[in-house]
Amino acid sequence: MPAVPVLVFLHSLLALVLLVAVLGLALVGIRGFFRPLPAPFYRILRGAAWVAILQVVLGLALLGAGLRPKDGLHLLYGLLLAAGLHYLGGLEPGGWFYRGLKDPPERPEWFVALGLLFAVGLALRAYFTGR
Repeated sequence: MPAVPVLVFLHSLLALVLLVAVLGLALVGIRGFFRPLPAPFYRILRGAAWVAILQVVLGLALLGAGLRPKDGLHLLYGLLLAAGLHYLGGLEPGGWFYRGLKDPPERPEWFVALGLLFAVGLALRAYFTGR
């Protein structure tokens, strides 16, 4: 299958992009402990979530082509990262997840900041278990 090397390259490239993006978002997100995060931050966070979702789709395509990660936990870390970023992006005041909460927090930035610090760990684990 000639498309498999292209999928592997895209999956690897997006993994590096996602690793840098999550680390950068976490560093900026630390400001959320002290003041509200700006709307562009949440747009970038949602973009990173879509990159993670694309990573999962590419990973499933590679799995379907018979390629397996070095460690099976790679699949779990990738899924958790994609889902976590998706929900964190929805915690923006007025966002889809924020509106859906019965009692939304007054300062969702705290949860976003903590979630992004956790996401850094997930991104690192996903990257290094897939190599």
